[in-house]
Order: sequence, then structure tokens, then C-alpha cells
Amino acid sequence: MGRMLLVLAAVGALAACAQERTTVSAPPPGISYRFEGDNIASANQRAYEYCQQYGKRARLQTVNQSGSDHIAIYACS
Repeated sequence: MGRMLLVLAAVGALAACAQERTTVSAPPPGISYRFEGDNIASANQRAYEYCQQYGKRARLQTVNQSGSDHIAIYACS
């Protein structure tokens, strides 16, 4: 009887170790592109193509200015 309990405890411990943790909801990827002047259309197109590989749509989050350049930041959702 004691041996049986020991075997069951060992099997239970191994089963607990064998379970893998899985991510339920990973955050969507994002990307940013630098562009000059008002030429955000090329950044939009590149973001669209990038997010498409994840089966998502590019959504412009914000545009920051860096000197004479702008940085468009996108989330894929």
C-alpha cells in the first residue's frame, strides 16, 4: 500500500512537470518608421505590409518629431 502511494505521488509530480505553460494572449506586434515632411503615406504602406504578416491591421498610434524627420508609431491589431 505504501509503495502504491509512492508510485502515485511520483506519477503526479511528473505529470505536473510535463505541463507546458502557454501564452493565452500575446501582445500584438508594433513597428515604427521614420519619414520626412508630410510623406506619411510610405510609412503607412510599410506598416500595413508588416502587420499583414501577423494577420493584423496597422493602426497609427502617434507621430513624434525628431529634428526635421517624423517617426510614425504603429500597433498591429
